[in-house]
Amino acid sequence: MTTFQPKATDTSATHTALWAVVAVSGIANLVASVAQAPLVVNLATGLLTLAALTALGIRHLRARQYRA
Repeated sequence: MTTFQPKATDTSATHTALWAVVAVSGIANLVASVAQAPLVVNLATGLLTLAALTALGIRHLRARQYRA
């Protein structure tokens, strides 16, 4: 079985930015939960994290489709 080795160009600025959004919004969600911030803040940070993770998943699936 062969394994796929990604090229250096496979990691784009968009990919990096999405991971940064996931990290920052995830930490913000954690802080908002611990600080007992209003529900709107928790929902906003949670939805932002979910949106970024969804975008990363879609990018991954599309890249897999073109590799196969």
